[in-house]
Amino acid sequence: MKLNLTDSFGINLVDAWKQEYIRIGSIYAKWGALLVIFLFPLSVIPELPVPKPNINIWYLFRFGPSVIMAVVFLIHQKFKFSHELLFEIIAFCLFTSGAYMVDCSDWMGYIISVSTIFFTSAVLVILRPFYFIINFIFVMAIQVMVHSYFCDASVADYFLMRGVNILIVIGVACFSIAAFRYYILKNNFMHRVALQEAHFELQERNQSLIKAQQDLRFKSNQISEQNEELQMQKEEIQSQRDAMEQQKDYIERQNRDIIGSIRYAKRIQNAMLPSEKYFKSILPNSFIYYVPRDIVSGDFYYAAEVNGKKVIAAVDCTGHGVPGAFMSLIGETNLNEIVIGNQITSPEYILEALHEGVYNMLRQSESENQDGMDVALVVIDEENQQIEFAGAKSPLVTIDVNGKLNVYKGDKVTIGGQREDGNLLSFKKQSVPFQKGMHYYLFSDGYADQFGGTKDKKFMLSSFKQLLVEVSKLPIIEQYNVLDRSFIQWKNGFAQTDDVMVIGFKL
Repeated sequence: MKLNLTDSFGINLVDAWKQEYIRIGSIYAKWGALLVIFLFPLSVIPELPVPKPNINIWYLFRFGPSVIMAVVFLIHQKFKFSHELLFEIIAFCLFTSGAYMVDCSDWMGYIISVSTIFFTSAVLVILRPFYFIINFIFVMAIQVMVHSYFCDASVADYFLMRGVNILIVIGVACFSIAAFRYYILKNNFMHRVALQEAHFELQERNQSLIKAQQDLRFKSNQISEQNEELQMQKEEIQSQRDAMEQQKDYIERQNRDIIGSIRYAKRIQNAMLPSEKYFKSILPNSFIYYVPRDIVSGDFYYAAEVNGKKVIAAVDCTGHGVPGAFMSLIGETNLNEIVIGNQITSPEYILEALHEGVYNMLRQSESENQDGMDVALVVIDEENQQIEFAGAKSPLVTIDVNGKLNVYKGDKVTIGGQREDGNLLSFKKQSVPFQKGMHYYLFSDGYADQFGGTKDKKFMLSSFKQLLVEVSKLPIIEQYNVLDRSFIQWKNGFAQTDDVMVIGFKL
């Protein structure tokens, strides 16, 4: 039975019972040990006239337990080890001695002897029920082993022996009685202690109530004064609330104006980006998965065709939102000047010129501004069946018709920013296979860096590559849909981490 008094009055009944259990158990264990030491040897008197097959074995089983128990008792008195262990040793000694039969045909004497030990144990032993189960199994194992060894019988012979079934029933009943006694002692003790402590607690509470009545009289006088103060505070709060409402309305108007301005900026940014129609005219079999984190984006894509060569780029600018959008306009403007204005179509030279343009436009030699952008850029020459790639930290991924994925890594530098070794940067141009049916992917880091899933972790680049391998088996329009569904599912209600952009095309 679980007492609610424990929670109500703060009494730790479990700890109190543990101490009481140890105290009572130690007393019973002490008397049990003394009984085995001094009285158990007297039980051999009826066997003295009986002929013994081996007198030494008889002495060992009849007087050995008393000697062992005396040594263990002295050790227990000195070192104070657990009374449960002492009970285990007492049980071992008693039942080992009782298991030895001088006359293996004297079943009734054996049954009476062991039953007596069972009843004695039920009276003397106070253990937790778990130990009773262990004891019973242990005791029966001793009986079977000793009987099998000295009476030249099998385990089956023992259990078929007349009266053993009664002995087992008596053993189970005795251990059950002892276990029941443990629960009765425990519940009686816990009720007694809890009620006693509750009585003291109630007395203290009564004194507290008397004092509380006196305090209430004093506080009732204070309440009247406080009511007047509260009325004044209420009027002041009302005045502050009106002021806050006005501030709220002002902030909401400001927010609407800012959001409206940003939405208009999005229209300008979208106008700067290549239209879907234009992009499809350059690469008919393509898609652009473009999901800004905020209204405007720091990621942008670029497409142009000059002298029969198609220039495609995925650009990830520093930051997102409004700052990123400003950077994207700078990048778009410079790319148009470089590719369309200056007719530069070699990818490494485009990136070098883009770095120079960003560096000069932001006056990074004069200011502390170190903003820039990561770029993955390809130039497609269909007439000569050539594809060239150059990257600033961003890669190009290709997947052939057999599903084999290759990664062409960009240089480990970004566009823009001051360099310790000077402003000049050079990029490496890489040749990429021009194959019919091969898929090509350019992307920013937003998809792989998105937090989500069941453990709120990043999607990771390795998972993103595996996803590209899977979608490459689908038609282009389906690839867009699968990427979108996978991204929404991975977010799982979490906020978007960064701008997301994936460009995919197939020759």
